[in-house]
This record gives sequence, structure tokens and C-alpha cells, in this order.
Amino acid sequence: MNKTGQLSQRFRNAIEQGHLRAGDRMPSLRKVCQDHKISITTAQRAYAELEKLGLIEALPRSGFRVLSRHNPLPGSLLQGGDGSGIRIEHLTSALPMPWGCPYMNPALINTTPLNRALTRALRDYRYALSGNANTGYEGLRRELTLRYLAQGVELDGDELLVTCGGMEALNLAIRAVSKLSGSQAMLVLTPAFPALFDQLEQLGIAAHTLATPPGQALDLARLEQLIIQHQPAAILAMANFQHPTGLTMSDADKQALLELADRHRLPVIEDDTYRELYFGESAPLPLKAFDQKGSVLHCSSFSKSLAPGYRVGWIAAGRYRDSIVGLKLCSSLSTPLPSQMALSRLLAGGQHEDMLSLLRSRLQANWLALSQQLEQHLPSSRLITPQGGYFLWLELPEGSDCRGRLPQAIQQGIHYAPAPLFFRDNQPRLNAMRLNFSYFDPLQQHNGVAMLAQTLAGD
Repeated sequence: MNKTGQLSQRFRNAIEQGHLRAGDRMPSLRKVCQDHKISITTAQRAYAELEKLGLIEALPRSGFRVLSRHNPLPGSLLQGGDGSGIRIEHLTSALPMPWGCPYMNPALINTTPLNRALTRALRDYRYALSGNANTGYEGLRRELTLRYLAQGVELDGDELLVTCGGMEALNLAIRAVSKLSGSQAMLVLTPAFPALFDQLEQLGIAAHTLATPPGQALDLARLEQLIIQHQPAAILAMANFQHPTGLTMSDADKQALLELADRHRLPVIEDDTYRELYFGESAPLPLKAFDQKGSVLHCSSFSKSLAPGYRVGWIAAGRYRDSIVGLKLCSSLSTPLPSQMALSRLLAGGQHEDMLSLLRSRLQANWLALSQQLEQHLPSSRLITPQGGYFLWLELPEGSDCRGRLPQAIQQGIHYAPAPLFFRDNQPRLNAMRLNFSYFDPLQQHNGVAMLAQTLAGD
């Protein structure tokens, strides 16, 4: 590749990776010549190539700036691809209709009460530093324990520890049970959050899965066969508002799951991140509420509800509490104090109830608007009605290829999460997808579902 091609490729990579963003000024041609030891002609040709690609534009007498792009993904994933190289981290909020994004739309959250709580909490920051234990800020642990008690869940003693988000809670739980059991296998109820599989892979733990079709009861007989066959360290489950379907396991199935696990002396790691985002009258009970032997490692977080970006989660570790404390000490030591203090003050003052109530109503309104349009433009598809959370599961007719159509959808400014991301059992499941309705705006995106339907049909 000549010098012109090398230079244009460097800037192209910087733009695609987000180091240079829409509206940023490009380095002047003179500076490019100085930095890269090239001629002015070579620099001009490289910028001309970037202009042809629609990555930058010339400003009258003011140099060049980066243009906004509908495509946030590397070209190698889209050009002639079938979508198989797309991972969950590629599905960011950069597109106009980012319905594949795994995160809550922050525009739906009233952050004012939390901002005020943080400002007030920091007045006591100096004094709180002396008591910043690695188990978490005592004020927040107390408020969380009281909140669980009000919801009918009694935690045992000091089993609750504050973590750096829900992912650290899951990581600590997985490492603790694997170390104590000596097993390098885990049983995962699917569909499941893709990052969970990535975490198991990073830890060198094999994931054996049991898929439960949406709306069907848990197959306990098959689950027991898998336990006997693979001797896993634990069962990983999301019983409430499962990611990605938004469905909740019945209380009978929750009870039966724990009874089966206890018979085999097997812990259960519960991811309960979305439970506060219920659409009914009250939050469903977590698996932890049915735990009689301290065998449930209950993990949750504020990242999907009250405080995205604060990275505050927690784990009620049951009989594994001491192991979790040791692992926490050797990994992140402790969770950042200011965010814990802010959330403690927010919970103590009761402002979180109005915040959550408003968020639930906004999510329900988005879900209803999106489901109506999906029923109109994709009438032959099956829509799974979520009971909470912010995800909707859509199943197209057999023979549809959602993953294969994803690159074309991205070119239209739309993305979604295809079903294969949520399974690891080598079954293609190409005819289903997860949609994040927190990012659906019925006013600004009124043509979006029609465009998606045309793309899926190959029009």
C-alpha cells in the first residue's frame, strides 16, 4: 500500500473506532505533513479519498471535519458479510434506531434526584473515607437490606456485598463456586445475556446450556440429566424478566429449581438485574426469596434502572460470603465510594420510587407503541409479550435469516440483536431477534418498523 493509502486507512480506522467523532476537526494538512513526514500532495490525496468515502468534509477556509455516519461498525463486518462477525458490543447507540443496544436509553431516566443526592452525599465524603470497607458502604448495604425486607426477601446477616456493577457480582460468584467445587463447567439456562458466555470463556469455564422456549415451563427432568452428566459448579439463571425475552419464571418453577439444585448440593447464581422494571403491580420474588440453605448467590445492579454509569451492583452470597469477600479484596479491593453514598442517600430519601415509577411508565408506553407497529408491518411474526425490563423478543417465520439481514439493516440506520447471540448450543435459530424498546421513539422513528420489515423481506 502506498503512502496515500496508508494515511487514509489510519484516519479511517480512527473514525470507525470512535477516536475521531462526528464534528471533530481533522488535523491541518500542514500538521499531517509534519507528523507523518509526507508531502502536501500525499496529504491532499489521502483527504480526498476520505471525502469520497463520506467520512470527512471540507470546510470553507477552515480545513476538514469528520462527518456523522449511520454505520458504527468496521467495514469488514458489513461488506459482503452475513452478520456472523457481529458481537453484542458492536450494537451501540450510535445509529438513529439502535434497537439492538443492550443498555437502557438514558433519555428515559430522570437523573435530577440522583444528581442532587450525589451533591449532598459528598459533603460527608471526608468522614466516610475512614469506614470504606471492601464489603461496601454501610449506609448503602443497610438501605438495600431494608428494601429487600420490604419486598418480602430477608437477607441473612452480612451476606450482602457491594460490587463494581452487576458484572463484577457475577464474576465473583462464578469464580467462588468454581474454586470451591473444583469444577470447570457451568450450567446456563438460555437464552442468556451474551456477556455471560464471554465471561465464562475468559475464566476457562465450559458452558453447558438448557434452552427453554418462551412461554414454556422449565424442563426439570432434562435439567437433572445435564447436572448428572456435566457435574457443573453451579446453575446460572435469570428468573425475572429474562434477558432477552422479558419473561419471568413462575414461583412454582423457582421453588422446583432450588429443590433440584439442593438435592444435588449445587449452588444457583441468580442474575436479577431487571427486577425493578416490572409492568405489573409489584416486583416478582427473586430466587433468593425461596433460598433456605444459603445456596443462591443473588446478583443485581442499579445499572439498568436508577443509575446507569455509576457501576454499583451487589451480591447476596449466602454461604459463599467469605469466599466472595476474599476474591473481592484481591480483584477490585472495594467499590468507588461517592457513587455508593449518592445511591444510599437517594434510597433513604425515597426519591427512587418516583424515578422508578416514571421509568416503568415510559418503558411500557414504548413497548406498546413498538408492538403495535410490529403487528402491523410483520403480521406473520410471533411477538413475545415481556412482563418487565426493556427487551422484546420477536420470532419471524421459519426460514427467515435475521442475522444475515443485519448488515443491510445497519445500512438503513437500524440494528437489532439476532438470536444466535443468546445461545451456545449450535442450533442456528436465525429467525428471531431481540429489540430494545427503550430506544424506540414512535414520533421520531415512525417509519422505522416499516423499513425493518422491508429489509427482513429482502426488499
